[in-house]
Amino acid sequence: MEQLTNLCTIVWVWMKDFATYISENSILSGTIATLFAAFLIFVFKEYIKKPPNFSGVFEIECTTLNSAYNPYINLISYYNLILICDNNVIEGHIEKIRDIESNCFIRNYIGKQRNIGEVSGIIKRNYLRPNHASLNIKINGERREYTILLYFRKVNTEVMYGKFWSTAADSSGNVKWKRNVF
Repeated sequence: MEQLTNLCTIVWVWMKDFATYISENSILSGTIATLFAAFLIFVFKEYIKKPPNFSGVFEIECTTLNSAYNPYINLISYYNLILICDNNVIEGHIEKIRDIESNCFIRNYIGKQRNIGEVSGIIKRNYLRPNHASLNIKINGERREYTILLYFRKVNTEVMYGKFWSTAADSSGNVKWKRNVF
């Protein structure tokens, strides 16, 4: 027990002398403060608020609310996404799998009928606020190529809700993102 007390006394005296030395040396104290802040930021980013994992298979549901072409209003389109995420960058492919029209007619796309495209996106990681995600999708449609932009204000790898804008009939609306099938 006496050895432990002696050890604690030695450590305390050493720490006291070290703290006095640091407080008198501004360069050393600034360096230690910077290293400590960098360590705290690293721990927060990598362990407390981990980066989201967008690698895998997802399905999105786009509900058209506004369109220059009236039959597209209230159209619900479903897409499969296969993505890989490297830090903040998202890349992958997309396939349109079905449409549900406003009159409840369901149009399934199988094999060659599916419109395919490429996905690229980015996740904006914030420390204290929710992360944001934006995805740009280029699709080879039946008649022409078109682009869809997806924006999610709160990033979650299971279920997300956001907005979409498309060059197909200048459409826009709501989008729902899920890791598993609807």
